[in-house]
Amino acid sequence: MAFTPTVWLLDDSPTETDFIRTALASTCRVSSFTDGAAFLEALGHSEFPDVAVMDWEMPGLSGIEVCEYLRSNRATEFLPVLLLTSHQTAEDVVRGMEAGANDYVFKPFRPQELVARVQAQARRDLQRKRTLAQEQAQRVRAENALAEVRAAEERARAAEAGTRQRAEFERRLIGIVSHDLRNPLSAISLTASAMARQGISERHQRGLQRILLSAERATRMIHDLLDFTRAQKGSGMAIQRTASDLHVVVGAIVDEVRDAHPSRSIEVTQSGNGVGDWDPDRLEQVASNLLSNALQYSPADTPVRVETRGEDGTLVLQIQNAGPPIPEELLPRIFEPMERGSAQTGSNIGLGLYIVRNLVLAHGGTVSVHSTEAEGTTFTVRLPRQAPSEQD
Repeated sequence: MAFTPTVWLLDDSPTETDFIRTALASTCRVSSFTDGAAFLEALGHSEFPDVAVMDWEMPGLSGIEVCEYLRSNRATEFLPVLLLTSHQTAEDVVRGMEAGANDYVFKPFRPQELVARVQAQARRDLQRKRTLAQEQAQRVRAENALAEVRAAEERARAAEAGTRQRAEFERRLIGIVSHDLRNPLSAISLTASAMARQGISERHQRGLQRILLSAERATRMIHDLLDFTRAQKGSGMAIQRTASDLHVVVGAIVDEVRDAHPSRSIEVTQSGNGVGDWDPDRLEQVASNLLSNALQYSPADTPVRVETRGEDGTLVLQIQNAGPPIPEELLPRIFEPMERGSAQTGSNIGLGLYIVRNLVLAHGGTVSVHSTEAEGTTFTVRLPRQAPSEQD
């Protein structure tokens, strides 16, 4: 749509005013004033024009004085001003420009020249206003974006603080609970063991055996809780290295698990030299957690395969089950605390794999998982035969 600028004309000559109004009538909306005071008063209660056309010489306030006032007022400092004048000397032009005039039309003038100059000033000012509006919109968007970033940062800080508080509470709670539970569990185990050595019936023996197995499972959970607390505090998991045979360590755990799960099939393969410098108790913990995990997350009628093999400077432990694959989105977090391979909760507390990873890392080794529908799930532990410092 064509732009029709609003023009305010300041001229005390009725003849000249009519001439200019006629020239601009087809392209502009024109309002005329015969003295400067009325012109300035109208600015106080009307929407500003797009262009002001004013005669230099006027009774009362001259066009030059009105122009100077416009430039001194913040609201009108950019209003385009076109001066009509018969003064054509260089000094006059400089004076008009210093007063703030944007352009001149020298008398006598042709209507086409006046229209062209008015339109040029109007277009230039329209572009200026559009640019200002765009810059303002960009500033608003930037300020809104910055406010959102700051709000997000504040929410993140609040969430982080809340997470730290909850984590600290959980660590303290776990530490307190695990310490307080060890003594009564030890008393239960000692009492059940003492009773089992007495001449009691086979039925009572089976009951005591279940008590002992449950106490052992609870004790393992407490150990996991203590290890978790130490790891979270940054003190790490202590290991005591000694010459050990991985085949023997894992074989003993398999025997214990078979006794606890007589209906499950556990297939064992061992090859190569299994001797290395490790903490056998901690490796038992690794093997027990992985084997228990494999049994828990696989159908009862499928075998669990356990392999230990010695390579040149490395020992490998692999435990594979035929259960459903671990969801792909869980794989990156499977070794994090409280993560499980499925929605099934079982009787554990979600720390087994976290403990495994930290114990393997403490030995300078690695642990990984591969899980597919066709092949099931395989956990692979690789351990250096010697401590890393001894290998250098």
